[in-house]
Amino acid sequence: MRSMSGITALFLAASLSAASAGASSTEPAAAAAAQAAPSAPPASDARNLETANQRSVEDARHGRYIDASFGLLAALGLAEAADIKDADVFDQWAQVMSCMTGEPTFNPAKSADFHVPPDQIAALRTSDGVAAIPEIVRRARQTRIVILDENHLDPRGRAFALEVARALRPLGYRVLAAEALKRDADDAASLAKMTALSADGHVRQASGYYLDDPVFSDFLRQSLALGYRLVSYETTRTDYANDPVEAQGQREQDQADNLLRRAVRQYPDAKILIYAGEHHAAESPIAAEGGKVALMAERLKRITGIDPLTIDQAGLSRVPMNRPDTDLYAIAAPKARGRSVVLKQRGAPLVVGLLAGSVDLQVVHAPGGNVGGRPDWLLGMRRKPAPVPPALLPESGTRLVQAFLAGEPDDAIPVDQVLVVAGTPAPVLMLPAAAVRYRVQDLKMGKPAGE
Repeated sequence: MRSMSGITALFLAASLSAASAGASSTEPAAAAAAQAAPSAPPASDARNLETANQRSVEDARHGRYIDASFGLLAALGLAEAADIKDADVFDQWAQVMSCMTGEPTFNPAKSADFHVPPDQIAALRTSDGVAAIPEIVRRARQTRIVILDENHLDPRGRAFALEVARALRPLGYRVLAAEALKRDADDAASLAKMTALSADGHVRQASGYYLDDPVFSDFLRQSLALGYRLVSYETTRTDYANDPVEAQGQREQDQADNLLRRAVRQYPDAKILIYAGEHHAAESPIAAEGGKVALMAERLKRITGIDPLTIDQAGLSRVPMNRPDTDLYAIAAPKARGRSVVLKQRGAPLVVGLLAGSVDLQVVHAPGGNVGGRPDWLLGMRRKPAPVPPALLPESGTRLVQAFLAGEPDDAIPVDQVLVVAGTPAPVLMLPAAAVRYRVQDLKMGKPAGE
C-alpha cells in the first residue's frame, strides 16, 4: 500500500461508530466498535451494502460527514475501512474522508484494470516536466474550449483547477461548465439554477454530489468571484440501453449536446472551461470503455467544429481512479520538483496510461508537503493556517471542526474542516482572509444518527 498522511491512516483504521452534530462522545472509539458490531447486519448482505452506501451518499449530501464515513462502517458491521471489499463502497468512504482531510486514500479493494505498455513506461522515464500553467495558457489562446479532467478521489486536482481558472480568465474564458453540478433535463431550469448560484456566489449542499468537498466548493466559489458563469451539463436520462457500451455512448452524447446548447450557443462570445471526470476528456476511445465508445470531448469536437485543449491530471494522480499495472506516479513525481508540470519528450507533449493518445497534455502534481497536519497545496487557494479555537477542541473522542464563511447560509459548504482526536495535536484549519463561523460534529456512540 502506498503511503498516506497520518490523519488518513488513523481514520482508515477507524472503529465502528457513528456521529451527529452536537452530540459528544463519552467513550473511546474502540468501545463504540464493541457496542455497534453485534447489532450491525452482516457486511456480506448485498442489500445492506447498497442501503448503507446510499445512506452514506445522502448523509454527505446533507453535510453529515461523520455519519457518512464512520456511520457507513457501523452500518456494515466493519471495524476498519480496509475491510470494505466492494471497491465502489470503499470509494464512497474515501471520498467522504477526503472531504475532511484533503487527502486521497489508496483503495485496497481495487486491482489493476489496464496494462501500461513498456514503451510508455520508457518514455515516461526519459520525459521532462515543464511548468504546467504557462503551457496551458499558451495553448488555450488557440481555442475556445479547454477541458480539464479530475480524479474524483483526490481533492488536489480541484485546487489545480482553480489555478487554471485564474490563469484563463484574462484570455476571455468566463464560462465554467462542471460535470459535478446538479443535473436538470430542462435547459431553462438549469439556467435558472446556475443564475441563482452566480447571484449567491457559492454552492449549497444540494448543488451536486462531489461539491460536498470543501475544496471543490471553494474552487467554484472563487471562480464565481472571478466572473465565471456556471453551467451544468450532466445527463438526467435513466432510459439507457441495457448494453453497457451503448449506454455509455448515450451518456457521452447527452453531455456533449447539453454543452452545445447551454455553453457554446448560450454564450457565443465567451470561452469555456469544462471540468469533467477523467474519461470524458478523451478525444478518442480508451481502453476503460472497451476502446469502442466516443467520449464527451470527441463528440463535442465533432458537433461544434472546435478543437478543444484537453488536459489530463487524473492519470498520474497519487491514487488513480483507474489503476494501471505500473506505479506511474512514482516515476513521474520526481519530474515535478515542487510544482505542477506537464510532461514533454523532445519538446512534444507526452501522455501515458489510460488516456495516452487521447488528450493533449498530461499534468503531474508534485508530492505534497505538510503545514500543521494539512496538505500544503491548500496555501495555493489563498489560505493561511489557523489553529482550531481552543474552545472547540474535544475533551474526548473525535470531532469534526468546520469553518463556514460568516455571510453564507446554513446549507452552504464549509470553507474548511478538520478531524480532531482528543489527546493528539489538532490539525490547523486553512482559512481565507474572511470572517468565519464554526460548527462541530462529534462522534456518537452506538448506531448512526437517525436509526
